Formats: sequence, structure tokens, C-alpha cells
Amino acid sequence: MTLEGTLDVTVTDGVPTFELTVENTGPDDVTLQFRNGCKADFAVEDSETERWRLTNTRMFTQVLSQADLDAGETTTFEATGDELEPGKYTAVGELNAANHDCTARAEFSV
Repeated sequence: MTLEGTLDVTVTDGVPTFELTVENTGPDDVTLQFRNGCKADFAVEDSETERWRLTNTRMFTQVLSQADLDAGETTTFEATGDELEPGKYTAVGELNAANHDCTARAEFSV
């Protein structure tokens, strides 16, 4: 089983919006298991220093859930960050599943 991620970042008025797309590139279907309402976490780094993280600034429901991802299928998780000062940043998107890992990074500027 292989999950591959891509991260897209758009910025409007200094506020980043993140889209983590996760693709099941393996031959088998997978079931993603989540421990809370946060299905993907996003962070913003500036020269290796973390400046913002979704799970540090939001609250999520405490509910178990799962999602099936068939072979070749993709799913996208979205979030909006907090306003950032002008500069160059690295965004990190991480699948928040208990049983599978997937991380993607993207450079962006404000």
C-alpha cells in the first residue's frame, strides 16, 4: 500500500488556504482510520521554525471515523490558516490517519 500526497497553497490577503490531495498509488484498497474530526494537519514553517499549526489553533470533535480509498483514487483535505506576515514559507500537510502516513510539502510566499 502506497499513499502519495501533493500540497497546494493559495494565499489571499495574507491568509493561506491548504489543499492536501492523497492518492492511493498501490494495487490494494485501503481504509483510513481517524481518531478525531481533524483528518489532515497543516503547518507553516519559516527557516525550520514552525510559525503556525492547524491543530494548535483549532478544536476538533472527538469521534472515530473511517474513509475508504480505492486503488488509484484520490481524496482532498482542505483548511484555511491564520494571516501571515509577508515572507517566504514552507507548508506541510500531513494525513492524520491512525493507520497510514502521508506528508507533502510546498513552498509559498505571502
